[in-house]
Amino acid sequence: MQENPIKRKKPSALPGILSLAAVMFMLGLLGTSMVGFKGLGKYWLENTSIDIYFHDSISESQVRILETDIQKKSWVKQTKFISREQAMNEMGDKYDPDFMNFVKTVQLPLSVEVYPKSEFAKSEFLNKMAQYYKSNPLVEDVIFQKNWLENISQNIVKIQYALFSIAALLILVSIILIQSNVRLGIYANRHTIKSMQMVGATNTFIIRPFVLKFIQYALIAIPISGVAIWALFWLLPSINEFTGLEITQTTELNFTQVLVEHIDMNDLILISIAISVFGVLLAASASWISTRKFLKTKIENLY
Repeated sequence: MQENPIKRKKPSALPGILSLAAVMFMLGLLGTSMVGFKGLGKYWLENTSIDIYFHDSISESQVRILETDIQKKSWVKQTKFISREQAMNEMGDKYDPDFMNFVKTVQLPLSVEVYPKSEFAKSEFLNKMAQYYKSNPLVEDVIFQKNWLENISQNIVKIQYALFSIAALLILVSIILIQSNVRLGIYANRHTIKSMQMVGATNTFIIRPFVLKFIQYALIAIPISGVAIWALFWLLPSINEFTGLEITQTTELNFTQVLVEHIDMNDLILISIAISVFGVLLAASASWISTRKFLKTKIENLY
C-alpha cells in the first residue's frame, strides 16, 4: 500500500510582516510625538513676548515708527500694537465691572508686544533686549516674563531627554524583537538551507532569497504602520471634532489634536523615511545573520 507523502505547510509570512509593522508603528508613534512636541515647544517659545509700554505723552504715530523699526530685527517674528481702546477691552475681559468703572478714569498707555523667533527665545537674550528698549526715552516700562520663559525652556529640555531615552530603549527592543522573529521564520527553513549547502550552493546564493524575502516583508509593513499612525493621530481627532459626541471628548484625543496642529510636515517626512530605512536595514541584517548562523550549524544540531 502506497503511503501518501506528508505535505509540509508553507510558513506564513503574516507573523514576520506584523512584527515588522509593530516595530515601525512603535518607532513611528514616538517619532511623530517627538515632531509634535518640537513644534509645540516652538509655539510656546514664540508666544513669549516683551511688552513695551510708552509714556502718555507719546503719540500713536511715534509708536508705529518704533514698531516698524522693531519688525526689521532679525530676532523678531512679529509685533502687535495695542491701542488704548484695545487695552481697555482686554482688561474688561479679565476683571469685574466694579474694577473697570474705576479703570475708566485712568488713561491706559499705548504698548507694543514683541514676539521673538523660537531660536532667540532665551532668557538672557530677551532680558538684554528688554533692558535695551527700556533705555529708550519714549518708553515708560518694559515687562518680560522671565520666570515663565525659564520654566517653559526647562520643561522642553526635560521632554526632549525623556523622548530620546524612550527612543533609545525602543530601538534596542525593536532590534531584539525583529532578530528573534526573523530567526524563527528562518528556523522553519533550516533543513532547506542545510540541503542547499550540502549540494554545493554558495552561501551568497542561499542567503540572498531570505534577505530579499524579509526586505519585502518590511516594505509591506511600512504602509501598514503608516496607516495605523495616521489613524491614531489624524483620523481619531477628526472623528472627535466632526461627531461632537461627548463620549469622544477625552483629554487624550484633545491633546493629540493639539499635538497634530504643531507638527512640521517636513520633519515628519524626514523621520518617516529614517524609520522606513531603519526597518528595511534591520530586516535585511537580521535575516542575513540568522541564515549565516544556520549555515554554520552542524546538521545533527538542527533537530
